[in-house]
Parts: sequence; C-alpha cells; structure tokens
Amino acid sequence: MPTPITNSISRALRDTRISNSEVTTLISEARRNLTPEVKAELQTLLQSHGDKFSTGGRRDLERFLGTTNVGPRPPPPPPSPRDLADPAVLTKHTTDTSWKPVQGGTLYVDGISADDVLQGSIGNCYLVAALSSLAHANPDIIKNAIKDNGDNTFTVRFFEGGRPVNVTVDGDQATSASGTGRYAKSRDSKELWVGLIEKAYAQWKGGYEAIGNGGLAGSVMTALTGRGTGWSSTTGNLDVLYTQVQRGAQTNKPMAAPTFGKDSGVDYTGTGVYAWHMYSVLGASEENGTKYIQLRNPWGRSEHGSDGKDDGIFKMKLEDFAKLYQGVNFGN
Repeated sequence: MPTPITNSISRALRDTRISNSEVTTLISEARRNLTPEVKAELQTLLQSHGDKFSTGGRRDLERFLGTTNVGPRPPPPPPSPRDLADPAVLTKHTTDTSWKPVQGGTLYVDGISADDVLQGSIGNCYLVAALSSLAHANPDIIKNAIKDNGDNTFTVRFFEGGRPVNVTVDGDQATSASGTGRYAKSRDSKELWVGLIEKAYAQWKGGYEAIGNGGLAGSVMTALTGRGTGWSSTTGNLDVLYTQVQRGAQTNKPMAAPTFGKDSGVDYTGTGVYAWHMYSVLGASEENGTKYIQLRNPWGRSEHGSDGKDDGIFKMKLEDFAKLYQGVNFGN
C-alpha cells in the first residue's frame, strides 16, 4: 500500500543514481509522516537499491533509520530518590535518633480516617488531635494538602496569613535506637500521611523542639485550611455547646477540646482522661434523654469508660465533659 513517500521514492529511482539531495528530500518527508510503514519502505529501498545511492546519501539514510524511533516512545525512567535535610529532632533525642525510609510506604492505606493518627514521643497533642479532627471532618483537606513528588519527597501546603506556604520534605522517618518511629505515625506502619504532615510542620516552624512543647489545635486547623477558628467554653450554656458540637459534626467542621492543667484543681483520678491534653471532638449524640460528647485520644488508646475497645474513642456525658474540659475549638 502506498505511503506518503512512495511517489518521492519512484522519482528517485527513475535514473541509475539516488543523489544526496533526493535522500535529503526523502528524509524530510519521512520526518513529517513518520510511521512504521514509511520506515519499512525506506529500509526496503536501501536493501534493494543500495548500489544506486551516493556515498553520502546512503550514509545519511542509514543514520536516519538507525536513530529514529517509530511508534510511541518508552516512558521516561522514574526520578531518582531525593534525600533532603531533615528538621532537627527534640534535644533529648539527638543522640539516639536516625532518619530511615519507610520500606513499602505509601501516603494512604484504605483512605484517610481519624483513627489513623497516633501521637509519638513528643508533647504536641494539639497537632495530632487537630490532624485526627480534620481527617474525621473532611478527609479531602488532608488529601489536598499533600503532593507526592514521585522521588521520595512530598510537598505539604500550609497557609499563613491566608497565603499558601509549600514545605517539601523527604519520606524518611525519625527512628529510635529500638527501630520504632519517634514521632507521629499511623496505625498502619506503611501509611505516611500523618508523619509527613508533622515533619513538614516541624520543618516550617524550626524543628521538633519548636512544635513539641504544647500549642493550639486551632493554629494547626488554620494552617491546613487557611480559615479561622472559633471557641466555646464549658463555663457557658451547656445546651448551646452541645448544639454547636452537633452542628459542627453535621457541617464537617474539625473540633478539638483541651483539658485543664494539673494545677487547676480538677481531679482526673479514675476518669481515664488526662490533664494538659488535647482531644479530638468527633460529634454529639443523645441517648434516652442523656447528652453525650464523642471524643478521641490522639494516643489511639487510654479512654474514658469501658467499651472494651481501648482505641482512644469514647463518649462522655455532657456534664462530665464540662467538668474535665476547658471548651471546644471549632474549625471553619
């Protein structure tokens, strides 16, 4: 079957010599209409009439056929893994912490959920409680905040003053001498998103020491959403607070609640709740006339009540919540 260069080949074969200019024309036309059939026709021309070519013309056509790929190009090789500078660990961890890749690690395992989040050996319950709340309220906030660059690096987008701030870190994890992850992690050891956001936040703020001595859950919510937060105290009308929590859950607002300090006079003995700690607020419900607040301990264990699961998720009567918690921080 004729190809776009068939006529040009016929003209070149009318005499006993295929000149350099005729080869140049053939190559030019072949480049514009390069298909496997065109290449095959040129190869046949060389094999059947090789003695008719000028020396230079034959060399040029052989070079063209030898270096030109016909058909789809093979995919480019994957980028080489990058190793970036890691944020400084806590001062007390400097002598027995190393950074290691997570073998087989992936951003998400079975999606994003509040129960993915586990606090590490660092005093940043405010941060991980906020992450758990965001994952529960609107997983897309987490998903849209992280970009996998495909080279063992990940870019996390934060907001400051309403403007995006991109922080890029590699996928290595701070690891103790015993081989366990030092800081925030997921229940599934292969899931990376929790530790990566914490690592990027530490990089942004100046190291783990800068983020590991307490903070505000609302600041983390704002950093990841670009939106402000609100606050309702437990010293106000409890029915109003209950309704706010209920509506917050219905409208996908992240919520978190801090407990009082040890010197506040509040007795936490036997409650399963801890002083100076931040909890995710997951929702509110009413059962047989009793109102409850549902919470999650970012440790992923140690909880109020006895539901037999010890996964850190529990419900508490509204009046008990008011005694043990300062209030609720609402994201927008």
